[in-house]
Amino acid sequence: MLVRVLAVAALAVGGLIAMGAGTVHNGGPGQATAGTEPAHETSRPAWAIPPAPHPGEFLLGRVTGPVHTSAGTLMPRTALGNETWLLIVRHSGSHGTALIPTGGAPARARVDLRRLRLRWTPIHLDIDLAALRLRVLSGGNVLGAFPIAAGMPQTPTPTGSFSVTDRVRFPSWSAYGTFALGLSAHQEHVLPGWAGGDQIAIHGTSEPSSIGHYASLGCIRVPNAALGLLRRVVPLGAPVTIHS
Repeated sequence: MLVRVLAVAALAVGGLIAMGAGTVHNGGPGQATAGTEPAHETSRPAWAIPPAPHPGEFLLGRVTGPVHTSAGTLMPRTALGNETWLLIVRHSGSHGTALIPTGGAPARARVDLRRLRLRWTPIHLDIDLAALRLRVLSGGNVLGAFPIAAGMPQTPTPTGSFSVTDRVRFPSWSAYGTFALGLSAHQEHVLPGWAGGDQIAIHGTSEPSSIGHYASLGCIRVPNAALGLLRRVVPLGAPVTIHS
């Protein structure tokens, strides 16, 4: 069943967001707090795009004030209190196309790069649902590969191109591990009567035997060994590819 992974965290920071996977635990996961951004922002003159440190890196943009797009208005903070970072998928001069988080599948919309603080990241997450495997990539290098649990057939994990929207910490006794990454992916097959939200997350689990199986309501469960690496290296806005 879908679990309210971020429900308590959302209340702690005034948001209303929730994520799913695993077994419902009365009272929620406890005092989760929004995580901090691990990577360093690159300063730049005016709106000029900083040069990519290495080929194949991904351009990210931090929203510093209200940004109006065809997919909606973006604010500097997410519902969980994290900085809002966008994945820029295309750019030319001061104009770019960004992956915009919405209440459903992320949309692609034009943005004025002069309204963003820009930087590059080599980090990319690749989730293979057929192999039930998560890879953490830095450029062409694999930093780590881990088995996962994914959505059950009736509540499948959505596929496509997404980005990291939130970094959330949990106490050590949490049923969801000590850390979660909120994604711009949403579950389209919410079970009738479920009121815990539909945002997809990557998080730990108190049911390690579920790893290697299609066992969740859409979220990606990872073993404890993966959480430390995800927390250390994955920035807000980082691209996430989920495929079969």
